[in-house]
Amino acid sequence: MKFIYTLLSFFILQTIFSQAVIKSKSFGTLELKELDYGLSKGEYGTTESANTPTGNHIWLKDFAMIKTTDSIKAVKKANFGVVYIVKAKDTVNIPIDIEWIYPEKVTNNKGEKFKSIRYTTERPTNIPSASSYSLDEPYELVKGKWEMNLYIENKRVYTKTFILY
Repeated sequence: MKFIYTLLSFFILQTIFSQAVIKSKSFGTLELKELDYGLSKGEYGTTESANTPTGNHIWLKDFAMIKTTDSIKAVKKANFGVVYIVKAKDTVNIPIDIEWIYPEKVTNNKGEKFKSIRYTTERPTNIPSASSYSLDEPYELVKGKWEMNLYIENKRVYTKTFILY
């Protein structure tokens, strides 16, 4: 019985302090670590065209986490995501792919269907970064398990699941 508790404690601690180490061909050894996650807020900033249900990607200004949770109420304007850092020898911008997988297909106002979105952005190493999703349109208010994945050099290095209710 003592062995089972020890083993269980090891897995719990490993999960709490988990981080991904990546051997990058271009940037050397990188270490991705989650800093915070949950409900967030921010002012809308720059908007650019993207292959998303809304047809755009919005960069937020004054981004802040307001509640650490993986349970998010599916209401219009709810914003949720992750703050993370990619540690590296040098501070440089690296390409990171961000993927959001919906619990079911989303159909936008144009009749286009999306099961997920994935886009590439550049993020600095050694400086905290954030990635979030904002529920801006009624068709995005999909309850269930939302999954966010981060990829570096096409290798998945991070996954976070949010439950929208």
